[in-house]
Amino acid sequence: MGVQYQLRPAVWTALYHKACAAMDVILHLGSHRTGTTTFQSYLANNEAMLKRLGIVSWRPKRLRKGMMSGLLGRPDQITAYGFKRAQRSCGLIRMETDRMAKLGVEHLIVSEENMIGAMRNNLRHERLYPGLATRMERFRGAFADTCTRIVLAVRSYDEYWASSLGYAVAAGQSVPSNGQLDRLVTQPRRWRHLVTELSDAFPAAHIMVWPFEAVAGQPEKQLRLMTGTNAPLPLKGARAWHNKGQSDADLHALVVERGEEAAITRFTGDHSRWMPFDAAQQMALRAQYVSDIRWLKNGADGCASFIQSPDATKLTEEDQWLADAAKEQRAGPTRGHIHDGEESPPRQVG
Repeated sequence: MGVQYQLRPAVWTALYHKACAAMDVILHLGSHRTGTTTFQSYLANNEAMLKRLGIVSWRPKRLRKGMMSGLLGRPDQITAYGFKRAQRSCGLIRMETDRMAKLGVEHLIVSEENMIGAMRNNLRHERLYPGLATRMERFRGAFADTCTRIVLAVRSYDEYWASSLGYAVAAGQSVPSNGQLDRLVTQPRRWRHLVTELSDAFPAAHIMVWPFEAVAGQPEKQLRLMTGTNAPLPLKGARAWHNKGQSDADLHALVVERGEEAAITRFTGDHSRWMPFDAAQQMALRAQYVSDIRWLKNGADGCASFIQSPDATKLTEEDQWLADAAKEQRAGPTRGHIHDGEESPPRQVG
């Protein structure tokens, strides 16, 4: 019989964390209407080959009714029972993440855009992902110790809101009123607020942001940017576009069929993408987006790296510095989790 060695608990803990640190845990948070379904379908179509490359993905079909079922509800509707479900979900996610690390997975991609909120809540509250900070604090209990990278795609506000509204109308919602369109133009939340709140919730993670306009329909390039892999990537289904935005003609036909005569004049019936905002509103929304892109290009107050081109294969020197700094911070103490009852300290800048 071979010699058996017994290691002190502290040594086992050190070895365990060393093993887990070797695995990238990447949170792909969308946002909605930025090609997330296309990307998730690409991951599903190439799942077996990606596993051979050390890349595993968790996608909505598994997460929404499984590990994340206790975490995706609206923060303002959480009850004592809901809190217990959230704790259970965090525990399940930590256990499964540990298992992936022990199996030798190099990159674990958690792709679920509803982590940052539901599209219908944006339209209901006429705000861009309200309550994001509270939502992400709930997910800290699952990912604070393991998340290495967060990926967020942003999109020009006129196209983002138009696509969201088109999706809602196609699902049976009423055509937006002029008042609602005005309120969406003047709502105060911007992409920069999301980036800052994500950085506050996961200060040890490296946040990557890219514009939808640059990466649309190129899921394999998105995957390469996320993981940094140089291995040849599969292309099965890479050019299949899923969950496309509604055209003006499509929505016009639906509104006519539903008998909403008062709304018919809001459509032209052509086959271009539906645009409910007038020229002045579009100009205002695009100006807001330009301001956000400028902020991202200028360093995003140290919160994130901005990837302008899907053909970027290497991080810039500044981006690498941010990634290295995040890695060093992960080695230090972490803030309170949903499972330990501690409160997170306020963010310090400077």
